[in-house]
Amino acid sequence: MDLITTHLNADFDGLASMVAARKLFPGAILAFPSGAQEHVRRFLAVHDVGLMKLKDVNLDEIQRLILVDVQEPERIGRFQELFHNPKVPVHIFDHHPEPIEDVTPSLSNSRFHRVVDSVGASVTILLEQLQAQQITLTPFEATVLAIGLYDETGSLRYNSTTPRDLEAAAVLLRAQADLTMVTAFMQTPLDPERVALLNDLLRTGETVYVHDQKVLLAASTYDRYQGDLSSVAEQLAHVEGYDAIIALMPMEDKFQLVARSKSPELNVGKIAEHFGGGGHPQASSATIKGKTLVEVTEQVRERLLLERDRTLCAAGIMTTPVRSAKQDATILETERAMTRLGVNVLPVLNAKKQFLGLVSRETIQKALFHQMADLPLTTILQTDVYTATPETPFHDIQTHMLERNQRFVPILKGRRVIGVFTRTDLLRTLHHDILEAAHAPVKATGPTPSYRQRNVKNLLHTRLPEDLYTLLVAMGEQAEKQQVGLYLVGGCVRDLILNIPNLDIDLVVEGNGIAFAKSFAKHHGARVKTHDRFGTATVTCSETRKLDIATARTEYYEYPTALPTVEDSSIKKDLYRRDFTINTLAICLTRHRFGELVDFYGGQRDLHDKIIRVLHSLSFIEDPTRVFRAIRFQHRLGFRLGKETSALIKGAVTMDLFERLSPSRLLNELILLLSEPKPRNALEQLAEFNLLQFIHPQLRWSSQLSGLLHGVEESIEWYTLLYLDRPMDSWVVYWMALMEVLPSKAVRDTSRRFPLPQQQVKKLQWIGREASIRLRKLSKHPPLKPAQVYRTLCDLPDEAIVFLMAKTQAESVKRQISAFFTSYQRIHPILNGTDLKAMGLKPGPQFRAILEKLLDARLNGEITSESDERTLANQLIRTLKK
Repeated sequence: MDLITTHLNADFDGLASMVAARKLFPGAILAFPSGAQEHVRRFLAVHDVGLMKLKDVNLDEIQRLILVDVQEPERIGRFQELFHNPKVPVHIFDHHPEPIEDVTPSLSNSRFHRVVDSVGASVTILLEQLQAQQITLTPFEATVLAIGLYDETGSLRYNSTTPRDLEAAAVLLRAQADLTMVTAFMQTPLDPERVALLNDLLRTGETVYVHDQKVLLAASTYDRYQGDLSSVAEQLAHVEGYDAIIALMPMEDKFQLVARSKSPELNVGKIAEHFGGGGHPQASSATIKGKTLVEVTEQVRERLLLERDRTLCAAGIMTTPVRSAKQDATILETERAMTRLGVNVLPVLNAKKQFLGLVSRETIQKALFHQMADLPLTTILQTDVYTATPETPFHDIQTHMLERNQRFVPILKGRRVIGVFTRTDLLRTLHHDILEAAHAPVKATGPTPSYRQRNVKNLLHTRLPEDLYTLLVAMGEQAEKQQVGLYLVGGCVRDLILNIPNLDIDLVVEGNGIAFAKSFAKHHGARVKTHDRFGTATVTCSETRKLDIATARTEYYEYPTALPTVEDSSIKKDLYRRDFTINTLAICLTRHRFGELVDFYGGQRDLHDKIIRVLHSLSFIEDPTRVFRAIRFQHRLGFRLGKETSALIKGAVTMDLFERLSPSRLLNELILLLSEPKPRNALEQLAEFNLLQFIHPQLRWSSQLSGLLHGVEESIEWYTLLYLDRPMDSWVVYWMALMEVLPSKAVRDTSRRFPLPQQQVKKLQWIGREASIRLRKLSKHPPLKPAQVYRTLCDLPDEAIVFLMAKTQAESVKRQISAFFTSYQRIHPILNGTDLKAMGLKPGPQFRAILEKLLDARLNGEITSESDERTLANQLIRTLKK
């Protein structure tokens, strides 16, 4: 038989998920591995859900184990014997993406079937499975599931709640779940013993700060409370508003540790695990024997402080690498460097690259006002500043910054600056919870929604090919050894979050990208090709797997529309030079931070809001091609332009910028835009922004152009379905449509202006008058014979023929073009030159003439066999001999 169970000390999510799982596995027995929480026991005292007593379960009879709301074998009591039995398949349904520890490599074994996702409750996952199989619930079953869902998500109020949980609640309500019963069993009686225990915990509790999160560490000696201790801890957390609660309470000859956390930064599961307990990052517990309350309290405090000291020190939160100024630089040179780099403070170094002091933009501006432009920096250098080391705790840095009103702290190793800590770093560290709240769930384009999470390792593993994921892990380990930062950046990260396939992998190294690429290739048997001028390299690991690696860079523009000047920099500066916020996301790949999502500029917020937003107001002035890119991304992703971005585009159009762009750069963006699956709407928006004029001043949006582009769209779709394996440059067909509405001279001017690829120039030369001539031929009455249709179209590239189909309104012409693609161009004579030679014809021009006549006769259906061809060929040969 099948057994469905959950974790020790079962909660309502575990019970409800067991009930739901039985609908998926009819006939399975339900059994707890041990007791249940108090409010679950109260429910079971009134309602029978068919639970079997633990002592009545014969493990020898169990042929399949179904785990819900748990995946660690240590948390299922005696049932872990089944978990480790190689003959027993195990099905896991859990809403905790990763166990507290990597319990066993065999989880990847085919014996294990895991359905694990980051939602608020396991009930949600089970309910989605039921819906997929169209399994209905009774009102009572829906009520049980609703109790589990509401209890686990705090009535849909916890930060872990997702839109899928809300959708699950709606499904349960439509299945007639009784909210009165839900409310009744979620309420915990506030009896005198509970009040006394709560009071004692509050009186004895102390506040400990970890990651600048407020943690209540409370230990009580009140031993008369006989109820559920976990519900006491949860009530304590709600009353006081702590980020986490760790409560220690006596139970006969032992202590119960119960921990709850609201913050993803505080993994209370690790605390319970240290004492032999279990749970997950937001909720855990442990039973502790053989120690005094004081001993346990001190050990918990030590674990908390160890976690704080290990993580929150300067080395883990500083910004690197550092931009600096030389001591012999003038004040004016430094002001220009600050403007170019976009910074307000710079450390000043001597010739040996040793730290001398700081200089701020404010001081620079005052010096310039006093006519000190040509003086060296040392004349205004601020030397009495606070500095820190990589090991300095965050709390110390924070204290000094506030007391000294110092916005910029150099992190020194000896006398060398290896990093800096700024006010922005301080705010991000202190208020990451605000940043987390600002980034609501991101709606994916695929069937599975994706939610913002601090670490996206699971997304990398599930949405990338296995070999690519393994390769990225190996690269992260190599980066760790070389002590450099390694990041996955750009569109791949954006599309990973949106669940859009994209294997265009770009990696950025904080350090020497070429040196890293060479080292990795050497240790992993790969090939590497370097581009020293650009600080980039391409690593070839197999025939199908190539990765581009770049050194983290910053860039500045000498003047509007100029190509950027690039310098080595940090990942933060590297991301800042990107075009739009949605393209500034990065994923850290170094081993200890593998999967950590880096979002300096609100990229996830804009993915959620579906907005295309530039990073700064000069973005389009520095590079006007970004305007075309913005519109391309908008229509590809179904997003909208932010108000400020739209205003900046209008401003760029009024300036003399696009005329100064090199035609090749503009053409490249146009080709990318026209290569999108359906660029018609994007072209219409270009017209709305008055951008078509930069292709040619006479190019305007019109009903004629709109209709023609619609025809191109339909014709390309038809062609693509017809020839799945026959590529065509669709952008050429759209370009033909744009040129079609222009006068002949404008077409020639445009062709001369833009450096079109030579192979495409020939395809474009026939448009205009020639296109009309071909269509007139195809429109003749009576209709052309098949051979005439073939001769009219056979010398044209596919793009030109597709354009003719888009241009014509006549169904008869469309049918002829369709027949050419599907039939005529596949017909060939059986006889060839060798056959004609054997028939007595001497080689010469007549060979081709006869073969063409044979083809025409076949196309027109006048001959159908090799015998017919030979008869016709002999006739033609005799005619030639006369």
